[in-house]
Amino acid sequence: MQRSLMRWFALNLALLGSITSQSRMQPQTQILTAVPLTSQIPVAPIPVKSKDKWHLLYELHLLNSGSGQLELTRLEVLKGDASVALLASYQETELSSRLVMLVPGIAQELPDKRVIPGGRRALIYLQLIIEAASELPSALRHRLFFKSVATGENGGEGMIECASVQILRTPPLVLGAPLRGKNWRAGACLSNDSNHRRAVIGLKDSAPIASRFAIDWAKLGADGTFYHTDDSKNTNYYGYGEEVLAVADAVVVSVKDGMPENIPKKVPPFSIFTAGGNFVMLDLGNSRFAYYAHLQPKSLRVKVGDKVRRGQVLALLGDSGNSIGPHLHFHIVDDNSDFYAEGMPYVFESFDALSVKVPGVINSRVDKRRMEIPNNNDVVNFP
Repeated sequence: MQRSLMRWFALNLALLGSITSQSRMQPQTQILTAVPLTSQIPVAPIPVKSKDKWHLLYELHLLNSGSGQLELTRLEVLKGDASVALLASYQETELSSRLVMLVPGIAQELPDKRVIPGGRRALIYLQLIIEAASELPSALRHRLFFKSVATGENGGEGMIECASVQILRTPPLVLGAPLRGKNWRAGACLSNDSNHRRAVIGLKDSAPIASRFAIDWAKLGADGTFYHTDDSKNTNYYGYGEEVLAVADAVVVSVKDGMPENIPKKVPPFSIFTAGGNFVMLDLGNSRFAYYAHLQPKSLRVKVGDKVRRGQVLALLGDSGNSIGPHLHFHIVDDNSDFYAEGMPYVFESFDALSVKVPGVINSRVDKRRMEIPNNNDVVNFP
């Protein structure tokens, strides 16, 4: 009996030693209180509805104010209420795909995006998709994890809490249709990695994203293509020359006209002064401005100071400025500036979303939407 008890004790002591040794080998996470990192969310997210789900688009800005580099390993997004429930977690390639450096205000790619050099700024693009309005949190919290920061040599992580933000419950602007008719594709829309979403154009330490919720509207033919016969001629594109409409009663506050059109697929060198080509800017009131870009030269039917009514023709769809082919670039911003302003969410009063069986083949079935913004690459009919 005594021998059995001694063997049992020795066996369990060895097992306990093994567990203790393994736990020492496991990476540990330490909560850090002194990391030379400043975090900020310049624009609080406003929920916007698409396909019966709620989308939150916003950016987390980071500044490494120290002299050494910081290597991010993970980002967690949590509810900012008593539940502190985990909403999303990003690491490795998922984290890298959302992170860019700012130099300053201009996105720049680096070989290892998760390493923030001393004195440098980084930006993390975030898009949360919430299934139901009842599940929308009132606020968000963020946790950043770093590799081997004040954790000794055991390969562990250091973690800090950062950048809490209240979710704004201001309803998005409700708009009428910017175009008429069928088969309009909403390109680069409501996406976390589109050219619109990543279009950071900054001034000094500011890095606004005017096209955060922008849409490139291009019309499809019955065959699901953008043009017929020769794609090098603007006139062969189905949307070319379509009437562009005021989305609300408004006042015209800025226009540009007279810029020549491109040969499709031959985009001129990018310039902040010519990127929008011929454009119209409407003041919708309450610090909301509608921007229409890439219009046909000499097609503008309004001038600065004109009062327009919802549905009124403003100009014709064209291919001017930083454009690869005839389409309408449309977005809403919070100031009278085409690029040095923040992009704001909006919804359309109504539209029909078409189902697409395979790329380029449009199905006749429609899904009626109200008070929503189209999802990326949706094909829609306007009244």
